[in-house]
Amino acid sequence: MKSLLSAFVLAAAVMLSASSVSATPITFVANLIGANEVPPTGSPGTGFATVVLNTDPLVHSMSVTVDFSGLTSPTTASHIHCCLASPFLGGVNVMVATTTPFFPGFPIGVESGHYSQTFDLLDAGTYNPMFITSVFDPLQTVAGAEAALVAGIENGETYLNIHTMAFLGGEIRGFLTPIPEPASLVLLATALAGLGIVRRRRKLV
Repeated sequence: MKSLLSAFVLAAAVMLSASSVSATPITFVANLIGANEVPPTGSPGTGFATVVLNTDPLVHSMSVTVDFSGLTSPTTASHIHCCLASPFLGGVNVMVATTTPFFPGFPIGVESGHYSQTFDLLDAGTYNPMFITSVFDPLQTVAGAEAALVAGIENGETYLNIHTMAFLGGEIRGFLTPIPEPASLVLLATALAGLGIVRRRRKLV
């Protein structure tokens, strides 16, 4: 048991070390379903979203890709909401952080579609003006909005949803969660393999 605990501690240290070495870009994903809406919609529609953040001082970008199908009526809006304290507990709706009523170029008036766009996080046009002047952005600036949105996404406090004519408040929704970087997974596997070798050597001594 002690060896297993040590393995997890070392594995966590490796993951944190990998994150500090290469903090960007970071990829987040969301499964969009009706059950995540508040209240749940019962929609048969589904979707999948990918958000890639790159906060490098020379980049400041956010790439958004969304694929969806099976909606009950034509789309009217889509965006990212921020910032929930505990999104997976459900029962809460929060304000729109990104452009309203929908991402620029998002397919509107359809029941299925694909979307891909990269945004400049230092461009005021990336945000809902109300988000910039909200309590989430105490600086009341675009840089403050970027900090608030990035923190919200990284802390699991945001969701992306798609609104339709039948469900003006949102038909399908998904909470953005991070996926491990390949480098982190390799380091984690190496650390665990190293622990296995050490453990075997101790048994032989």
